[in-house]
Amino acid sequence: MDDQGTCLWTLRREGREVACLVRLVPLGIEVDIAYDGEPIVTHAFETGEEALQWAEKTKTDRRSRGWQ
Repeated sequence: MDDQGTCLWTLRREGREVACLVRLVPLGIEVDIAYDGEPIVTHAFETGEEALQWAEKTKTDRRSRGWQ
């Protein structure tokens, strides 16, 4: 399985970009948080629902810190 992934959201602040990327892997779903194109956090989830909830919580957290 070679899933290139999908970008769920992108936020910007002070010339930087943070993006949330999701992709299928053999044992579930991985979500990457990437700053300026470089993944810095990767979480694995068993279900899409868990992955989407975590991604939305992460987006809300970034927005509360000034990312738009």
